[in-house]
Amino acid sequence: MDVPASIGFPLGLLAEEPVRVDILAAGPGWVALDKPAGVAFDDHPWQQNAPTLVGGLRVQLEQGKPEIARLGLKEPGAVFGPEPETAGIALLADRTTVLAAWREALGSGAFVFRFEFIARTEDAPEEGGLCDLPLAMDDAERRAVVSHKHGKLATTRFEAGRACGRWRIWTAHTPFHRRDQIRVHAAEAGLRIAGELKYGRSGRVTLTDTTPKGRLNKGEDKPLHRGLLLRLAEVEGTVAGERIKLVAPRPDDFATVVKRLSKGL
Repeated sequence: MDVPASIGFPLGLLAEEPVRVDILAAGPGWVALDKPAGVAFDDHPWQQNAPTLVGGLRVQLEQGKPEIARLGLKEPGAVFGPEPETAGIALLADRTTVLAAWREALGSGAFVFRFEFIARTEDAPEEGGLCDLPLAMDDAERRAVVSHKHGKLATTRFEAGRACGRWRIWTAHTPFHRRDQIRVHAAEAGLRIAGELKYGRSGRVTLTDTTPKGRLNKGEDKPLHRGLLLRLAEVEGTVAGERIKLVAPRPDDFATVVKRLSKGL
């Protein structure tokens, strides 16, 4: 399929500046995008009608923008994607052809989602573990909550990665991702994700975290990232008998933090 390497959204359509989104993979009737943090994927009551990636695609498709038409989606529909604060893989499919098959596979647990995040080492478990607390959506507070009475099944398996001073790289695996699931389960497991503000406050990785002795020779300390260091890194599953594996690269700020932390060891 002759699809572009990336697609653009002009100023004002998604953000106050032009946004360019890379295409990770594509097939007949579907396309996987590398959604940046700070951009909503699809409509949701918690977002107060914020611009969305799906909506921006539809607008430009109606306008006849050539690079959007080359995606081959007559009616783009959301299959899955991370929350606005989270970067990573977002998948759309054509409503007129394969969207139903993708959603059926998603609901049947035919996929595995792998998230990557950076969390503090203080009070965190040395190894990973399973969190299966049921989650409910509190629309009034716009947050996910643990509820044994009203919550839906949610399972997250955490795996500890390399420790870098006060921070450690973690991965989280789940067969079905509910909104804010990784953030809630991480908080319940004692994992404080860098940049978290909604489900606790963990602070951000700063320059002093990247120095061997935890201090600077000169200058002021400053954070190395603006938002949440959580991303949807990999998705693997089977749709209509075809095995699909999607992988997203680390965003620039995430990659910079990992690199700087590793140098400080």
